[in-house]
Amino acid sequence: MLRKLNIFLLSLLIVCPLTRGQNDNNHFIDSISDLPDTTKLNLLHEKALKELNSSLVTSLEYAEQHRRIAHAINNIDELARNWHLTGNLYMSANLTTDAMNNYQEAYHLYDSLGNNDGVASILHNLGLVSYINQDTAKTIEYYTRSVNFRKENLSSTRIADELVTLGEAYLSFKDYDNSRKYLGSALQHYNKDGIKNYKRKFDVFAYLFDVCIANKMNNCKHWIDSMQKANQSLKSEICDNMIKLRLSKYYLSVDSMNLSSSYADSIDFSMLYKTEVIRPYSILKRISDKYLDSDDHVNALIFRQKYRDKDAGYADWRVRKLVADYKTRLGIRKSEEEIKLRNEQNRIVLQKIKIEKTISLLIYLAIGITLIMMVYILYNLSGISNANKQLALRNRNLKEAYERSTRYKERILNIRENKNIFFTIVSLKLKEPFIKLSSRLSDVNDYLATNSKDLRLKRMITSVYNEASEIEKALKRVLLWSKLQRNKYEIEREPVKPYDYFHEILPEILGNALKKDIKIRFDVDPDLEIVFDRSSLKSILKIFTENSVEHSPPGSDIIIRAQKSKKGSIISVTDFGSGIPASIQNKIFEISRLKENESSNKTMKLGLGLLIATTMAEKNNSVLSYESKENAGTTFFVHIKNNYDRE
Repeated sequence: MLRKLNIFLLSLLIVCPLTRGQNDNNHFIDSISDLPDTTKLNLLHEKALKELNSSLVTSLEYAEQHRRIAHAINNIDELARNWHLTGNLYMSANLTTDAMNNYQEAYHLYDSLGNNDGVASILHNLGLVSYINQDTAKTIEYYTRSVNFRKENLSSTRIADELVTLGEAYLSFKDYDNSRKYLGSALQHYNKDGIKNYKRKFDVFAYLFDVCIANKMNNCKHWIDSMQKANQSLKSEICDNMIKLRLSKYYLSVDSMNLSSSYADSIDFSMLYKTEVIRPYSILKRISDKYLDSDDHVNALIFRQKYRDKDAGYADWRVRKLVADYKTRLGIRKSEEEIKLRNEQNRIVLQKIKIEKTISLLIYLAIGITLIMMVYILYNLSGISNANKQLALRNRNLKEAYERSTRYKERILNIRENKNIFFTIVSLKLKEPFIKLSSRLSDVNDYLATNSKDLRLKRMITSVYNEASEIEKALKRVLLWSKLQRNKYEIEREPVKPYDYFHEILPEILGNALKKDIKIRFDVDPDLEIVFDRSSLKSILKIFTENSVEHSPPGSDIIIRAQKSKKGSIISVTDFGSGIPASIQNKIFEISRLKENESSNKTMKLGLGLLIATTMAEKNNSVLSYESKENAGTTFFVHIKNNYDRE
């Protein structure tokens, strides 16, 4: 009778909370049903964690709802987070097999997403599961891999936490050398980040003391001092008991039995069951053995009895924990069965709805297709004759349009060819006379500069000479532009060393720079080698330097650079002049700019220079760009993509 009553009470204890939790669960889910899916996922995740302290079954149900929504919206990140959460929930009940399965699922998803932080957390948890299952090799493997992933993320504190866990595992397996190695590395990472008042750093001091005592090393008291200093800020009762335990061990190692016994008597061992790697109350047995060795049988018996009492208390704690875990497992299994049953019922209902919808859809689709076919046939029968007439008319119109377009094309080609011939003739016919005129004017200008005292005549002749020079330059630019447009400009790309070539063409690019006392300086990598047409490179540099000289104040500098870049090489020309007006900066490489500036252009310049430079750069597999600020200067760049590399 008493046994039946106990079973009935146990059933009430399990079933009643489950029923109440189920009602609360449904109420919460109903309250968030209208929220966006992302918000639901976050709320369910938080709720599952919050309910863990009161009902693991309820937490698992919230986790299951979280997983359903994540599956429905195909959110891989949330699915990975859900497997991780569920593994933690099972781990809290010591269901290591279920926890391991969930962690493995989370690991694969985190790994596919490239989430190294998530992978590191899962590897840490897998190491903990292996540690509980007493699988030494797997424990070390998982913890080591977790440390490596933390190092990839460059988070010193997280790296240190993993190193502490790894050192703790080695300590539990009595591999003191590796334990000291990883604990010391963890301490370096904590110190690197300036971490203080942190429980895991306190644990490092404790474990390093344990290694020191186990290896019978000197100066072990140093680690206890560090623990005491850290606990001044932490003010933790657990930490205080950990310090007392190590003080007892230390004084035992130096044969100070009174102090060791005193500290051992003041320890609350029940607070250390979850924190210590080595069973904390084993110090009582060691004290008893020490007293026995010194023939103090009374104290030896006293501490041996204390050891047995604490061992019995630890066993009782383990039993209570196992009973609690067993109750939790019963609840979880019942909840899992209920969830599985509901899922199966929902699957059957959904399957039935899908079948009904499919049948209805097929019926409507058949009716619709029939109606569409009938309308289509009627429409085709009535429109075939009209379509044939329209097709015949359209064919005639297309034929006439083709004949007209052919004639227009021939006329356009003839006009374009005549235009090219005209520009060529004009450029060639005017080029020689203006060159001779410029030469004569240059001679006259030089003669008057030395033999005439008429300043007005000198200025007039100088002005005529300058204008003739501008006309000559413009004609050369027109001829070059014509060649480029007609693809008559020949490109011979070859290896060029800018350092040597720039000095070679320096006299040609100086130009008016000498008249304005402008210095041209080079900043060129002596080892740089590019593939470029020499004539094109010289023309581009002359155009850039002429523009820079024109817009730079007397006595300023112009810098020509040539350096390697990630994708090839970059040549640039920098001046410190007036800069390009903001109104035309986005049009300087467009031909439409010439027409817009025609009315305001009071000089003989045609503005073809940058267009010619752009075309030449394109023919050499390069592009131009610039940076300019008004009243500060301009830099033009030639980005050469086909850098010449030697084996």
